[in-house]
Amino acid sequence: MCGLPQAGLLAHGLLEERLGDEGYHQSEYTPDLWTHKTRPIQFSLVVDDFGVKYTREEDKEHLIKALKKHYKIS
Repeated sequence: MCGLPQAGLLAHGLLEERLGDEGYHQSEYTPDLWTHKTRPIQFSLVVDDFGVKYTREEDKEHLIKALKKHYKIS
């Protein structure tokens, strides 16, 4: 998909689908702010970097585990 004008949109849709299966969704009011339906965690994705706000380690680990199912992360 590299170089295609629609690559970003396709990748975003795939991310939304994969994280949606784990309970994450984009905020209804703030574009590109993601939250979880039951966990107190928020994050934003800018290009290929995540900014994450969490209060419990298990919430952070849940997000990492969800991402590792489909992506190589560091």
